[in-house]
Amino acid sequence: MTENKVVNVKAHGKVILIGEHSVVYGKDALALPINALNITTSVENYPENWMDTNHYHGPFFDAPSEYDGLKYVFETMLKKANTDQTVKVTYSGEIPIERGLGSSAVVALGTTKALNEFFNLNLSEDEIMEITNHAEMINHGKASGLDAATVHSDYLVFFNKQDGPKSLKDKLGATLLIMDTGELGNTKEAVTSVRKQYDENDENKQKIERLGQLASQTRILWSEHNAESVGKIFNEAQDILSSFGLSTKRIDEICRISNENGALGTKLSGGGLGGIVIALCPNQKVAQEISQKAQPNFSNYWIEEI
Repeated sequence: MTENKVVNVKAHGKVILIGEHSVVYGKDALALPINALNITTSVENYPENWMDTNHYHGPFFDAPSEYDGLKYVFETMLKKANTDQTVKVTYSGEIPIERGLGSSAVVALGTTKALNEFFNLNLSEDEIMEITNHAEMINHGKASGLDAATVHSDYLVFFNKQDGPKSLKDKLGATLLIMDTGELGNTKEAVTSVRKQYDENDENKQKIERLGQLASQTRILWSEHNAESVGKIFNEAQDILSSFGLSTKRIDEICRISNENGALGTKLSGGGLGGIVIALCPNQKVAQEISQKAQPNFSNYWIEEI
């Protein structure tokens, strides 16, 4: 093996459009890859097993507990390689963490793919996804598999646990404004809280059922390019998610401003308790206007044509 071998793998982030939380219960969900948000994982020879991120620089297995999913990937891949060779793994690029943008799935997938290539393991796509998904289980307690599937896809992903991911190449014909509240979400805490409420009464079970139905309807409306109806679904989904205590004052304010200034519908995306808000807009102009008016309530934004 050459001394200066370097492998680079880039992976992109994602947003959940509809079906967050209900996807954990086997219902449908839709998620969108966001190519503007990406992280490159680089692997090269090094005197010891080392990790370089924006927040941690040091021995791989001494990294703090939030890197436990990555440590699992690293350990698994080293075992498969059956080698004493030591490497440095470097992560460059930026996806804000704990916002529902898929950062943990992105680095888990990137690390698996980069080490697979570096050590010439020739793992199948299924094996790569299995390792990525297991890392996500470590990160989030209970992972549906949606994040891993979407950061691995170039197209919109329709997903449920029973059937797995399906790529949808249709465009809705609208513009998505993604706003980062700057408030850290906590997927594990949010999923645990919803589970507790779900187990408490039938009304909450029906709400989760309804979220799944809304995701199924969105898939149909998407192929019909019916953005207005998808916007109404966004607003209904936001009401349901908010009823589980997943919204915040800042999220509520962004939703209000967006809907009063031409958005077709607005909702939180991901686990909630912070994170990001997505506004479905009829066009780029409306998205830009909302981004100006809602600006005091978010730290960053991205616009995607969908």
